[in-house]
Amino acid sequence: MKQRIKKYLRKLPKRRVQHFEGFCPNCEFPVNGKFCSNCGQSTKSFQRPFWTVVSESVGDALSVDNRLIHTLVPLFLKPGYLTREFMRGRRARYTPPFRLYLFLTFFAFLLLAYNHKPESAAAKELTVETDDGKKLDMVSFLEEMVDEEEYDADSLKLDSLAEFKKKNGGVAIHIGKKNVAKDSLKAKKEKDGGLIGDSDVKKLIEMWKLNPSLMMDTAFKKLSQTLLVILPLFALALALMYVRRKHYMLEHLLISLNFHAYIFVLVIISELLLMVNLEFLSTLALYLYFLIPIQLFLTMKFYYKQSWVKTFFKFVFVSFIYNILLFTGIIMSLVAMVA
Repeated sequence: MKQRIKKYLRKLPKRRVQHFEGFCPNCEFPVNGKFCSNCGQSTKSFQRPFWTVVSESVGDALSVDNRLIHTLVPLFLKPGYLTREFMRGRRARYTPPFRLYLFLTFFAFLLLAYNHKPESAAAKELTVETDDGKKLDMVSFLEEMVDEEEYDADSLKLDSLAEFKKKNGGVAIHIGKKNVAKDSLKAKKEKDGGLIGDSDVKKLIEMWKLNPSLMMDTAFKKLSQTLLVILPLFALALALMYVRRKHYMLEHLLISLNFHAYIFVLVIISELLLMVNLEFLSTLALYLYFLIPIQLFLTMKFYYKQSWVKTFFKFVFVSFIYNILLFTGIIMSLVAMVA
């Protein structure tokens, strides 16, 4: 078997070793090697087939090579190990953390957009099955909820006006029901100070009815931007938790990057399992997400090296902060969609 593999590898086209001698096209400095020692520009020639240029450009941008395998294995099996290796200066063997995050984010949201694209009528209507076997149209259900709130607010306002009329000796007050509902809802929103109101919910429903695919793509785009903002905020929360341990902010940021990279790897695996369309694999895809809190807890334990009890309480608090950040980010993303 080994001989066959070696024989096959010999047949593969060998990568040409580039060596350039001459003058740099950019600064005209004498060059003897792959890069100019004066300006740093590569001496690669782009007068070659288009696909070789594209493959090299993608490889340089995403670094999809053997370093990716060396990075993913400890990311799963050794929580906190990659951050420790980075801080020790052992970086050449692994994919850079931010580059890994960007690559996994792109691939994960690509699969999410493909798998959850509303193509069927049931998906567009957001039809779900209840416990008693009945089908519930979530879009119509949300519309009825908003209409009920308008009706309740309207009825409350009209009752108060009727009471005012009775007390003031039968003064006739004519007011439109539709305008009352709008004014009362506006006053209620201003009083509560909520981020998203009934009018925003209606706009989201209308957006879904007009083009659900476009709305899903926009939602995923906003979510990816939200997670990019949550990254440093989560690192700041870790820094506050371990302020007496004298760690650099860069360490907490690396923990945050690697933790989110782990989440996206689980998303990718889960979405690939869903594409198989087997029931037991679909169930397994959902259970994979239970590994996320376990990964965070073990990362905090093995990197910061505190007792299990201290780590547990800090884990609970950090998880609470993270969920608040995520929920707030999702709400802000929805508000941005209807703004």
